[in-house]
Amino acid sequence: MKYIFFDIDNTLVSHVNGAHIPKETREAVRLLKNNGHEPAIATGRGGFLSQIAAKEFEIDTLVCSGGAEIFYKGEKIYEKFLDSSVIDEFLRIANKFPEVSAAADEKYLYTNGAFREARIYFNSQAGYDCVRPLKEMKRAIICYIMLPPKIITSEYGFFCENNHNKNVKLELMNNFVEVRPADLTKWHGIEFLMKYLNADIKNVITFGDGANDVEMLKNAELGVAVKKSSEKAKQAADFITEDIDNGGILKACYDLNLIK
Repeated sequence: MKYIFFDIDNTLVSHVNGAHIPKETREAVRLLKNNGHEPAIATGRGGFLSQIAAKEFEIDTLVCSGGAEIFYKGEKIYEKFLDSSVIDEFLRIANKFPEVSAAADEKYLYTNGAFREARIYFNSQAGYDCVRPLKEMKRAIICYIMLPPKIITSEYGFFCENNHNKNVKLELMNNFVEVRPADLTKWHGIEFLMKYLNADIKNVITFGDGANDVEMLKNAELGVAVKKSSEKAKQAADFITEDIDNGGILKACYDLNLIK
């Protein structure tokens, strides 16, 4: 049996012409189960933004928040919040740049930014009104600056690539930067889960597309990147499949003899 971890956005869920799950991807997950494998999720989304997608695929093994939240069989088995000193620094930055600052705990996303379309989508994924003003935030698992990394300067504190803080893990995405507890990545979450299950890490296969997937693509026994992945993700992967809207997930599962 293989444990097959999928990123959600742009790997399981397409955002071309609106968020949707390609029918071939649904079929791939169904066939993986029929062939005795364990599909799982490894995502940068918080747990509260992942559950509806997980239910769509009937998946109950999840690594969320880039490794800071882990669920197994519907139960949360691991959770780590940002240090209070990091929260203080984030709030200082957010006071200067409130329109582009955001943070999430285990239940809500906190922001003063407009992000109208994003709010609608987040609420649909949580299944409730999950967006709250920053002033209500008491703790956080992940903090964000919703700007491309290349335009973020030292004014943004630890969100700047050259301003390292040993208490945080900095992740540079295409259109935003995220900060989460130090030393946590999706791969660390997968390692924790496999130890929890007393399962062999060599039985892990990963699918992803983004910068926060690089470590799990590189370290898994087999890493699969989709065609529209970032260059870093492609370089880290062992195998590159077609775009998910062209049936890439299903094709890869056939090509790798995971399903018959």
